[in-house]
Amino acid sequence: MTTPDETEADLVALVGSRMAHDLANPLGAIANGLELLELTGLGGSPEFDLIAASVDNANRKIKWFRLAFGAAAPGQTVSGAEIADLIAPVDGRRLAIDWAAGADLPRAEVKKILLGLMCAESAAPFGGSARVIADGTGWRIEVIAERLAADPGLWAVFSGAAPAEGLAAGQVHFALLAREAARTGRPVSAEFAAGAMLMRL
Repeated sequence: MTTPDETEADLVALVGSRMAHDLANPLGAIANGLELLELTGLGGSPEFDLIAASVDNANRKIKWFRLAFGAAAPGQTVSGAEIADLIAPVDGRRLAIDWAAGADLPRAEVKKILLGLMCAESAAPFGGSARVIADGTGWRIEVIAERLAADPGLWAVFSGAAPAEGLAAGQVHFALLAREAARTGRPVSAEFAAGAMLMRL
């Protein structure tokens, strides 16, 4: 029997999927329009290149949000090529990500890893690098950054505690990852040292 918490989690994921789908359509139309302009010889200007780069960045971010926040049905997978495209550098991303996924992965696993990377980026607001490594039945995210800003109250959500001041919109990935950890029975832990952080998912 589905519990109220599980129903709420499913609704949150479905809302994420719907929003990502509806936003992707107009972006796809803009990208198609840019391709047509380029074919007619109207591309190549700095303004054109700026718009094209912005559309590409927006598409990557929406794909990331769709996988991180959207519904992950049993049996769904994500290809290694799609993962490689997702982690390519985009404007606004503070972490350089090293993740040699290679083979297809279950979408539920990719969802958890992407949420973990978002949590890692929150801890490295001034930039750094993150490496995703398969670790037995789970995953490790190793972060190197000159400056880490870890809020103990925020990271305590992974031990079942609620943040003292609640979660801001920009921190919702912490709650979603904690919920995924509870659902899969694989806890999340984080260890911090000078200039480094290790997450286990």
